[in-house]
Amino acid sequence: MARMSSLLKHFFNLLWRMRRAWRTALRLRPQPPPPLRQRDGQAPLPFLEGANLPWLTYGGDFGANAWNPGGGLSRPGRSEELRRQLRELKGRGIGVVRWFLFCDGRAGIRFTPAGTPIGPDDRLFADIDAALAALAVEGMKAIFVLLDFLWFDKPALVNGVQTGGRTRVVTGAYKQQRFRRRVLRPLLQRYGRSAEILAWDIVNEAEWATRGWGGGIIGPTVPFLKMRRFVRRVARLVHRHTVHLATLGLGNAAGLPLVRGCGLDLYQVHWYERWQEVAPLERPVQELETDRPVLLGEYPTRGASRPPQAIQEAARNAGYCGALAWSWNAQDEFSGLQERS
Repeated sequence: MARMSSLLKHFFNLLWRMRRAWRTALRLRPQPPPPLRQRDGQAPLPFLEGANLPWLTYGGDFGANAWNPGGGLSRPGRSEELRRQLRELKGRGIGVVRWFLFCDGRAGIRFTPAGTPIGPDDRLFADIDAALAALAVEGMKAIFVLLDFLWFDKPALVNGVQTGGRTRVVTGAYKQQRFRRRVLRPLLQRYGRSAEILAWDIVNEAEWATRGWGGGIIGPTVPFLKMRRFVRRVARLVHRHTVHLATLGLGNAAGLPLVRGCGLDLYQVHWYERWQEVAPLERPVQELETDRPVLLGEYPTRGASRPPQAIQEAARNAGYCGALAWSWNAQDEFSGLQERS
C-alpha cells in the first residue's frame, strides 16, 4: 500500500508537469483563478485581511474533557475574554479569523474505548454558540479548522485526556463513517446557515500527516488516496448541509496536487520563509494552475526577513484572494501579531 501511494503521488506530479509542458508547447498562458465568492452570493468578496486566532487555549475552546469538564468558551469568564480579544483584532482591521475546532481530538467529541466517534460532547455546541455570538457582536467571520495535523500524531494520555492517536478515524472505513455521520453532519446541519462562518477548513497542513508528502514529522501517516478520499467526502458534506465554503490549509503551495479535484471551493496555502525555494511567495497564483481562488492562510508576523506588511502586499500582487496572519495567540517563534502597533 505504501509503494502504491508513492507511485500514485509521482503519477499525479507527472500529469501536472506534462500539463505545464503541453501549455508551454502551445504557448498558452495559464488563466487566473476566478474571484472569491460566497456560495450563496454573486458579488466577489474583497481581499480578505485576517488572522489566525487560532485559539484561546489549544484544543480547549470547544468541548469538554477531564481537564475542563465545564467546557471551553461557554464557561463563566471565557466569553468576556474572547470578546475582548476579538475587539482588539477588529480594531486592527481584521475581519476574518481562522480558528481551530477539534485540534488533536482532546475535546469536543465522544469516543468509544476503541476510538470510534459517538457524537459531539455535551459542551461542544454551547461553546460554538458562544464563539458565534462574540463574532456577531464585532461583525466578524470565522474559518473553522476541523482537524489539526496533530490529530494523526501518536497517542498520548495526559491526566486522563488522550491527545492525538486518531488516524484510524480517517483511514478506517467504519470509524470515518461514524465521524462523518455522528459528528460532522450534526455540526454542519446546526451551523450551516450561520452568517458568522465563511468556510470550513478540513485539515490543517494535511501533508504532514500524508505518506510521502511530508509525513514522518508525525505518525502514523495516511496513504495519499485515503487522505484525498476523506477530503472529498467532507467537502461534499459541507456542500450538502451548509452555504459555506470548503477549504484545506496546505503547509505550502507544493502540496496542491494532494487536494486538486477534491471539490474544494477555495484552495489555501501557507508560506514561511523555509519554503521559499520550493514555493516562492511571489509566484503568480495563475501559475499554480488552480480552478479556484487561492488564499494565503498563514504567514509569519515574526522571524521572517521581511515585515508582515511586505508579505501581505506580495500576496496581493501575486493574485491571492486574501492573507491571514500567523498568529494572535499561538505564542510561537512565528507569532508577533500582538506585538504590532
